Amino acid sequence: MAVLLGFDIGGTKLGIGLGTDKGELLGTSRRDNRNTDPNEVLPWMVSESRRLVAAAGLQMSDVAAFGISAPFPADAARGIMTKPTNNPLWRNVPILDYLKEHLAIPGCFENDANCGALAEWFFGAGRGCTDFIYLTLSTGIGGGIISAGKLVRGGAALSAGELGHICIQLGGRKCSCGIEGCYEAYCGGVAIANRMREELSAHPDSMLHELCGGDLNKLDMILLEKAFRAGDEYAMKLWDEMSLRHAQAFGLFIQSFNPQKLVLGTLAWAIGDIYIDPIKAQLSKFCWKEPMEACEIVCSELRRDIASYAGIAAALNYLNERAL
Repeated sequence: MAVLLGFDIGGTKLGIGLGTDKGELLGTSRRDNRNTDPNEVLPWMVSESRRLVAAAGLQMSDVAAFGISAPFPADAARGIMTKPTNNPLWRNVPILDYLKEHLAIPGCFENDANCGALAEWFFGAGRGCTDFIYLTLSTGIGGGIISAGKLVRGGAALSAGELGHICIQLGGRKCSCGIEGCYEAYCGGVAIANRMREELSAHPDSMLHELCGGDLNKLDMILLEKAFRAGDEYAMKLWDEMSLRHAQAFGLFIQSFNPQKLVLGTLAWAIGDIYIDPIKAQLSKFCWKEPMEACEIVCSELRRDIASYAGIAAALNYLNERAL
């Protein structure tokens, strides 16, 4: 049994998990990560890791490796956080080398969506699969691809799996990444909220005005779901388009990778069947029957716990790849 340490670097939270290669969590810790200074946070990561290891009755030498789950853009090859969008002070931070030096154990640096895929592969809905895709489906849309039993990273940029930024509409809605027509620009939580703010003035009878109390800045997927369930005309139309765009993207993924499963993150399991069923109903428009029927579309098993497993899964995958 290997003991592993994992770090999940988020825009608002930073988590540390200590666990085993069998999926047993031995300890976890979280702290706020809004507008933090890496000169303060990095030493905390080291001291808190040592505390968790000691609390589990272990020594740092008992830990086989650590994994860092981090947002992109980043220099993944060198383990440097270059310019995370939600952490303005984290610029060109050599986090991998810092933790290697101060923890004195080997480690790795991975894209956070890839780590989500690895976590579901080892410990969740992807167990036993050789080919599956994980989609984050939250404020934005990220992806991780397992193909032929290996994590797909791509070439020099190591950017494979940026599935939220495939173009599904030429000249379409502008995405936060700068490209027009991205999948995320039609189905990401923030993009949907921004669209409602743009369009609701033309729909004065929509109950969304009442649900947000007249403050359009409060619009989000939760309020859209409430309006959709209540039969609001505008909400139903937007929901239908969102479902069609999801189906379009899912069809591209299924046709390209022939996965055994598509594992869906936050919005899918938080909302449930009314989110997934309309997507499935339109999927046949965008991919062949055979790969569609061979692909099971399921929700994440780890759900909110996925952050605790993300870095641990990256560390486990690092050890597995190193052993090849």
